[in-house]
Amino acid sequence: MGIPNELQQQIIEAEAKVNELREKLNAQLKTERLQAMTAAKELVRIHALTAAELGLSGKKPVARKSSDGRAIVPPKYRDPTNGKTWTGRGKTPAWLAAQIATGRSKQDFLI
Repeated sequence: MGIPNELQQQIIEAEAKVNELREKLNAQLKTERLQAMTAAKELVRIHALTAAELGLSGKKPVARKSSDGRAIVPPKYRDPTNGKTWTGRGKTPAWLAAQIATGRSKQDFLI
């Protein structure tokens, strides 16, 4: 027994709507990011701040060690809906696996 055609069509339409909303969200986030960058650049210009004063020396952060001696790795991927992160090591988290299952790429979530 398969899924009735009417139900299948509703699922397809719902998935299309979700994808459309995701695209709108990504566009909004991109716009907000550009506005934040513009505002930050203006503040840097007004106050004549340097990269060193802002802690932006350009050097890569040195790997820190956890209490058990393992290196602490900075996160590489972020879920835009709830802010959860993943370093890219170990098992893929459920939030990212679900996004990949819908056809998105891991690169869409790079920090």
